[in-house]
Amino acid sequence: MIGMDAADPRLVDRWIADGSLANLAELKRTGSHGRLETSARYLAGSPWPTFYTGRPPSHHGIYADFQWRHETMAYARPRADWLEARPFWRSLGADRPVFVYDVPMILTCEPFPGTEISGWASHDKLGPTASHPPELLDEVRREFGEWSVSPEPYGPSRIGELLALRQELLENTTRSCRLIRRMLDRPWELAIVVFGALHRGGHRLWDRSSVRGPVSTAEGALFDGALHDLYVECDRAIGELAASAPDALVIVFSLHGMGPNTSRVDLFDGMLHAILHPGESTPRSPGLVRRLGELLPLDARRFLTARVPGRMQNRLMSLWAAGGTDWTRTEAFPLRADLQGYVRVNLEGRERDGVVPPGQPYAELCDRIAEGLLSFCDGTTGDPVVESVQRVDRIFAGGPALDRLPDLVAHWPGTPGGTHESVESSRFGIVRRTTPGRIPNGRSGNHRPEGFFIASGASVPGMTGLELRADILDLAPTVLSLLEEPIPAEFDGIPIRELAGPAPRLPV
Repeated sequence: MIGMDAADPRLVDRWIADGSLANLAELKRTGSHGRLETSARYLAGSPWPTFYTGRPPSHHGIYADFQWRHETMAYARPRADWLEARPFWRSLGADRPVFVYDVPMILTCEPFPGTEISGWASHDKLGPTASHPPELLDEVRREFGEWSVSPEPYGPSRIGELLALRQELLENTTRSCRLIRRMLDRPWELAIVVFGALHRGGHRLWDRSSVRGPVSTAEGALFDGALHDLYVECDRAIGELAASAPDALVIVFSLHGMGPNTSRVDLFDGMLHAILHPGESTPRSPGLVRRLGELLPLDARRFLTARVPGRMQNRLMSLWAAGGTDWTRTEAFPLRADLQGYVRVNLEGRERDGVVPPGQPYAELCDRIAEGLLSFCDGTTGDPVVESVQRVDRIFAGGPALDRLPDLVAHWPGTPGGTHESVESSRFGIVRRTTPGRIPNGRSGNHRPEGFFIASGASVPGMTGLELRADILDLAPTVLSLLEEPIPAEFDGIPIRELAGPAPRLPV
């Protein structure tokens, strides 16, 4: 399995068609391919844990790098001591040698009958670089050195910085391929490896709205082709890995896509405040505290949080995201997000300082917030700025981690989100953008709720031109079926029959 983190299926199709991605084109020609539904439709940070646990977010509870903990009324980095998310490959026996490289959003490395490197060069990581066995890291560093994706700055970047990022991500892919090749010289039956460069590249290199300052003609031409260059280098690496294991069944996949940034999340706090406190001005606290945190560059924040103990990291993030909140008068509040808008209700019996009774009062508050959000339009054009608002407990049918998730998810229209100078509601007034006409975080690209797979090998029937449909929950059962392993009864997905056929499930 070769993951192309956040690769967009439309770009892959376009660049296969024009000959840019020759290795993916050959895999597609000789095998099967299809689109993947994904939990990114609701929670942008949830797809990797959904893939590796075989369960939806309401069971694993992971959707961001820092999440709300209702027990403490604070943010914390997801950890195994309060979330359960064990990758499916760690349950395979010693007779199934496994190698795993850089799967994002892994909580921790732990002993199992296989080899794993996590948090090495991925865009998303929840913990420090680790391996099993632990001594493998020293071995890899001695032979390959150490590299990682540089911290992502907050706000647009100068063109020279973005071109340096392009070069860094190209080298990242090349070096990752070299490391993976060496690890595959060892015995293995299942390998799951991920290239992370397309994720960061998609966010920062999608279009010139990521750029601050002047751009020369030569710089512009190099920047405009940067994302294409990354896809081509990833395709080259995939071809090299496939050629190194000619008898293997190869599944190339992406769990969510990328497109123009549609997020309006920087306006979301003001919209929610206007709904909950009509007629009041935006409070200086926690808004001011949060804005001060955002003004501190992301690399500086990460520099600080990487050098203090985990408990202090959580305190810093809680201060930046929710510092100064008066919980006695807070019915609901926005959760940290970079794409969808997330609302959390301050619910009695769940939140430590909850004030909203469950049952009908909770339902009425959710309805009031949803109705209010849908009333906002662009201050100039009058176009709606919220496409829909959904209750998460109606998306996911229960689960032990449902209480870790937002209560409401607001979806934006599919148009670029940087055009607004303000948004307004006839009932709740005007919310002005602090950066009129642009998204403040500097991301020109953001996630789209669709992934893809291309599978090729001796056991995969060629289905040229046939577009299959599946879900990212189906990938783990498909792998287990291909290995002729039983599928845990609690898994929500089913094997993709065109690849693997049915497989027995373990009893409950």
